[in-house]
Amino acid sequence: MVLSKGIDAGIVDGTDLLMFVGCAVAVAVRYLLYSAGAKTYLEEHLELNNPMTADSRLQEGLFLLDAGASPYAGDTCHIPPLLLFAFLQIYKAPAVVHFSVLVAVDVLTAICLRAIASKYASMNQLAGKGWMEASVKKDDESSPLPSSSSYFDLEQIVSADFVGLSYLLNPFTIASCAAHSLQSVQQLTLASAVCFAAKGYGSLTAAAIALALYLCPFTPVVLVLPCAYLCYCQNVSKAVAENDQSYTRSKSEVLMDRHFWGYLLRFGLLVVALFSSLMFSSVALMGGQLHFLRASFWSWVMVHELTPNVGIFWYIFIEVFDRYRTLFLFAFHAHLFFYPIPLHMRFGRHRPFGPWLHAVATVGMVTIFKPYPTASDFGLMLSMLLIPVELIKEAEKTFAFLLICLEFGLCMFPTMEAVWLSRNAGNANFLYNMTLVVNFFGCLLLTEWLRAGQKMRKRAHATAFCRNIIMDIVDQVGDKHN
Repeated sequence: MVLSKGIDAGIVDGTDLLMFVGCAVAVAVRYLLYSAGAKTYLEEHLELNNPMTADSRLQEGLFLLDAGASPYAGDTCHIPPLLLFAFLQIYKAPAVVHFSVLVAVDVLTAICLRAIASKYASMNQLAGKGWMEASVKKDDESSPLPSSSSYFDLEQIVSADFVGLSYLLNPFTIASCAAHSLQSVQQLTLASAVCFAAKGYGSLTAAAIALALYLCPFTPVVLVLPCAYLCYCQNVSKAVAENDQSYTRSKSEVLMDRHFWGYLLRFGLLVVALFSSLMFSSVALMGGQLHFLRASFWSWVMVHELTPNVGIFWYIFIEVFDRYRTLFLFAFHAHLFFYPIPLHMRFGRHRPFGPWLHAVATVGMVTIFKPYPTASDFGLMLSMLLIPVELIKEAEKTFAFLLICLEFGLCMFPTMEAVWLSRNAGNANFLYNMTLVVNFFGCLLLTEWLRAGQKMRKRAHATAFCRNIIMDIVDQVGDKHN
């Protein structure tokens, strides 16, 4: 009900034939894999599952909970209580019901992504020609086709439907769903947070971020600033939005809107209040027992589970000496706080496009720097990066090269896993090398995307400056003749 409120009825009607057909195909593929027994083969793949969201851990927790025992007595179940009790309602239902819930979560995430892309496209049209002109580079003499035509072709291809279906039809997303991974629930909270912020629904945005923090502790905290500012910008008056299109010297711009300070404070307090409500509800469901705090939250932050995955945490904390473990934990978690404010100063405060770029980039940061990512998280990151299609055109070949390298690392992950664990022909370094490839090129991909946005902003700024000078000269000439 909350999610449907955040998606306008106009977004899912009329022209949605392509999205409907794509959703039908994606759902059919998922059920085909389910009927073929793909779960048995895929659930053991480390790039698709992690110890925090694996279906085997969920089933163990549900069994203990149904038997009247605490699911957190051992070190097996790490699912938060509210999510665990939600799946308890269908524990004894046929397995296809549980799988259908995961399919529905994927579809809702795709709809959220489509809604974000649609809202961005609408904003792009209202913003005027400045940003569109900045997104069309000068033709390269060595190129057989003009860059402007290729841009508009790309813009027509990467539509809002394309963005949603790029997630739903992503092979890693499909495989993760077939493996019954709960990682898709985390991805839904991240996508819905940006979706609600794009619509200007502050309360729902805060609720989505609080839920994301509940399901994936700590890392999504970096979403607070960009989502709050994006939501704030959607609620400003039309006059203020129009003033954002005019030329203003960078030195004359305020670093942060003074009216936004109060909004950010209220938004942050609301996130804290909603997260506290989720925690108190969890305590009530567990009958006052606090075992779940260590299993579902402390284990995330302290990285107790060191099962290999596509993240960078597991290998480091296997190798690090115990006396340095606290230092590394602090470094790996605290460095996230160095990004939101500089990114806001460099990108986010420049309306109307800056808040969008900051929010999308932050989802990519959460993907890369969370302790227990999966390959499907990078699918969400890629779909998010496709929303400002003009940045893809700006980055061009570099973006394509880095994306290929990222996909190569993800595709080679099962091979390195088999070489180390199945055939015993290698060691942990084989798998960690692919982990470094994935995260290194993931960081470079996000950096290149941000660099393209910065280049476009500077070009739009210079264009507005030149236009302002020309208009002043025209006005002066007109005044003399009058």
